[in-house]
Amino acid sequence: MARQRAITPAGGWQLQLVEVGSGRHPGSWVGPTYPEWYWSPINVLLLESGSDVVLVDCGAGVAGSWWPFEGFRSDTETALAHAGVSPGDVGLVVLTHLDYDHAGGLLQGAWPDDLRLAFPQANVVAHRDAVEAARAADPDEQYNVGTRLLEVLEHESRLVVVDDDDEVARDVRVRSAPGHRAGHVCVHVDGSDPFVHAADTFHHLVHAAHPEWDTSSDQFPELGMGARRAVHTERDTVDLRPKRRRDGAQQGAVPAVSSRTRSRSGHEGRPRRRVRRLRPR
Repeated sequence: MARQRAITPAGGWQLQLVEVGSGRHPGSWVGPTYPEWYWSPINVLLLESGSDVVLVDCGAGVAGSWWPFEGFRSDTETALAHAGVSPGDVGLVVLTHLDYDHAGGLLQGAWPDDLRLAFPQANVVAHRDAVEAARAADPDEQYNVGTRLLEVLEHESRLVVVDDDDEVARDVRVRSAPGHRAGHVCVHVDGSDPFVHAADTFHHLVHAAHPEWDTSSDQFPELGMGARRAVHTERDTVDLRPKRRRDGAQQGAVPAVSSRTRSRSGHEGRPRRRVRRLRPR
């Protein structure tokens, strides 16, 4: 059954960390003391304010069969339904990067020639560096979902290209966290009780204490190490939640990761704010 974890509201948004799948992988991906094989969840972040719904990342979708090991599941639509959201409710998708287990869920149909958008009403935010890297890549390169995804988004006029520290919705900003992939970002929710979704800056809570363990999946390992250390030092205690990939924060902010599974409980009665919708460029 899909799991949702309520997080203390931030910036007028109600937040949920939603597990949309899980994958079996070598324990060495986590650290040297872990078992030979290890299961990690695949999480997305759901932000709601009134009728406005923002989704951060969206699971593997049509690319789920690409997982390189036996043991993988991903069903974003069902998981969101358990959280009370349908694909048509989502007005904005923010991609932290274009790896297939984060961006493939934007697509449905058959790979590679019969693709359509899984969130028909949503504009899609991606960092300029990620977009440029995907445009320059071979669309038939192994595990490359980004190039064809951009083609579909641009054909449907849904792509919104952003730069570092751009506000993508009310009190929601993307900030560069380089290393894991070109254009990888953290998503910062500002306000009196701020929150940071650190995506694949971390892949497990243990990497807050041992950032040097989390380099095997980084495209640029030294940059990735620096990003993890920067996120860690920006806050007194990194409150990561179990899942393979996301959680970090600025001073005083609560963080979350893509591959963790715990979150803090929400407070009632916080004010809601309207989302400023971005238009494709």
